Amino acid sequence: MLSRYINYLSLLDYELNKMFTNQAPFIKCKVGCAKCCKDGDFPTSELEYVNLMDYYRLLSDDLKNIIKKNIQSLLKLNNEKNYVCPFLIKDLCSVYPARPIICRTFGLISYTSKGRKKIPFCVELGLNYSKVFDKKTSKIIKLAEDGTEPIAYNIDRTFLRSKEFEQSFNICFGEDKRMVDWLKEDFNEI
Repeated sequence: MLSRYINYLSLLDYELNKMFTNQAPFIKCKVGCAKCCKDGDFPTSELEYVNLMDYYRLLSDDLKNIIKKNIQSLLKLNNEKNYVCPFLIKDLCSVYPARPIICRTFGLISYTSKGRKKIPFCVELGLNYSKVFDKKTSKIIKLAEDGTEPIAYNIDRTFLRSKEFEQSFNICFGEDKRMVDWLKEDFNEI
């Protein structure tokens, strides 16, 4: 099933790359920013977690030891709602090719499962969409200088993990938990 999921991720990444390219005038994401990795609850399906851990096993022992220490620190936080991703090392994702869907889609304006536009929190940090966002009204107020329009995409996790996608790719996402809750099951004895 992992190979079918990786095919799904390949197609998803292809489509997301087009979206990020279309929205390039508004996107400030760059290697080493990692703001989105330092304050989240990182919802992860069972399939995403299995893929993540499969990739983790391929890492060097040095990287695994750093990640284990990060996980130990995280597990001592007593269920903080938001936390730093334990796979973040020196502001880089150590499991980037296997990162969850929430990480792949972050940075774009999306629609929630209720049809509302969701602007990434980094807009408040002067990053993505900040030059066209009005903090007073919490709305996008103008186009980019080149006339590009800020667009919201249907990339909500609920949609991207729907039964239709499961059937189309013959995969099952399984149970959904915060990443830390999956990690507790595997790393609590450390």
